[in-house]
Amino acid sequence: MYFIINPKSGNGRTKKRWEKIIRPLIESKNIEYNFKFTEYPNHATEIVRDLIKKGNKFIVAVGGDGTFNEVINGFFENDKLVDPNCVFGLISSGTGSDTIKTLGHSKDFEESIEILQKGSIKKIDIGIAKFRSFEGDIKSRYFLNIADIGLGGDVVDRVNRTTKIFGGKISFYIGSIRGILHHKMVKTTLIFEDTGEKYECNLNLAIFANGKYFGGGMKVAPDAINDDGLLDIITAQDMGRWKLLKNISKMYSGKHLELPEVKAHPRCKKIKAESEKPIFLDLDGEQVGTTDIEINIYHKILPLKTLPIK
Repeated sequence: MYFIINPKSGNGRTKKRWEKIIRPLIESKNIEYNFKFTEYPNHATEIVRDLIKKGNKFIVAVGGDGTFNEVINGFFENDKLVDPNCVFGLISSGTGSDTIKTLGHSKDFEESIEILQKGSIKKIDIGIAKFRSFEGDIKSRYFLNIADIGLGGDVVDRVNRTTKIFGGKISFYIGSIRGILHHKMVKTTLIFEDTGEKYECNLNLAIFANGKYFGGGMKVAPDAINDDGLLDIITAQDMGRWKLLKNISKMYSGKHLELPEVKAHPRCKKIKAESEKPIFLDLDGEQVGTTDIEINIYHKILPLKTLPIK
């Protein structure tokens, strides 16, 4: 196993967790391993791509959802896997920890290492988003869990620029309140490429989900399945600040789908979003650029080490 560790994840606690807890556990189980710390944004992507080209077959990300995102991007080059047989594993040491909730993994380090040793290999879906970068050029990036535009991207920006010392749920809850207080709806058109259908609205938030959770435990897409080859599409529109604030807690249980302003659209493989003015795009808890965007899903493409099949 080759471990890629983001020492700054978990509000800066991951480096100490690696040294004091995770690494001793690995060595106690006589696992052959190597490791490397990331040093700057997107460094994990560079490291992983290089390792896979050199023949490494098992890459494990240690960090949060953003670290997982950087690592899985390293599995791809020129719109395909560098090595289709290289396996992805993960140990969660981040703030939001939303990716592992869909997978059913624990935050317990010993249990995570047990999965890496004895778990099953399951091929999961991976999304790819094409978008406009903050520099104005068109870029693409893969995502493991959820892509979203609108309010979610604004919340992520605020959370990532402040301390996460209170943990995932509280940090994102506070960030959500702050984001709502400054939020403005944007006229947006969703184009469902599978059917040609167009959906226009004054958008608060659009979710393009491979996983169920984002924002430190918000169950935004309760029915999403990460190996069905489809994106779950959820939109919230025409909601004023007071109604958003009043109903934010419903997102933790999935009850936001009962609101008339929230719509679960037919699942799809490919979708575009065009907005009257640029709005933030968030991929796996990282703000990467703005609309207009195009999103595709690749069916059962990435081998993941996960819970044993019962």
